[in-house]
Amino acid sequence: MSLAEQRASAYRRLLVSGLGLLALFALYAVILLTRSTSAPNLPVLKTLGSMDLIDQEGQSVDLQTFRGKPWFANIIFTRCPGPCARMTQTMRQLQEGIQAGSLDASLVSLSTDPEFDTPEVLSQYARKFKADTASWHFLTGSKEEIIRMATEEWLLVLQEKDETQRDSPNDIFLHSTLTVLIDGLGRIRGSYELLEEGEVEAALMDLRQLHDEAS
Repeated sequence: MSLAEQRASAYRRLLVSGLGLLALFALYAVILLTRSTSAPNLPVLKTLGSMDLIDQEGQSVDLQTFRGKPWFANIIFTRCPGPCARMTQTMRQLQEGIQAGSLDASLVSLSTDPEFDTPEVLSQYARKFKADTASWHFLTGSKEEIIRMATEEWLLVLQEKDETQRDSPNDIFLHSTLTVLIDGLGRIRGSYELLEEGEVEAALMDLRQLHDEAS
């Protein structure tokens, strides 16, 4: 092989090596880009229309109360013989997680039993579960508004039981145990069965994602 041929062969090997390195660098860049790309935004399940309720202090609460801040909401009643106590305990765990993670969010527990759950009763219930009422609101209102809010706005199940269907005098309602996540624009972005393992963590993860969306 002549000197010219040797040089040409060397150049070809160098060119192939260079192209190989460029391909490796391109692949590495794609991997980094994929890892750094944020997850898709949470879906918008519904935009809330209105809300007209009062809290445990007797203060009026509407959608403007939570404007600009995410919030979690569920439905309970204080004399509930079923899952309500556990729901409130897990809501307390959620509040602790929000505070530990330095996240900004409110909690809402709407009573389905306005005849019994007065603001005073709800205030006692909040103290019983050591709720931080600076960011956790226990709400009541007219029966019509509660049903509308729970079923039409939050898309939860709520049905008053016939007396013949009740296992005890306080077994008044059949209701959802789900908790919904609502963003600062009043849009439902997630739904969680907090009584199931791992769901509190999932709710906190989605809350962080909402904060990332807003930043």
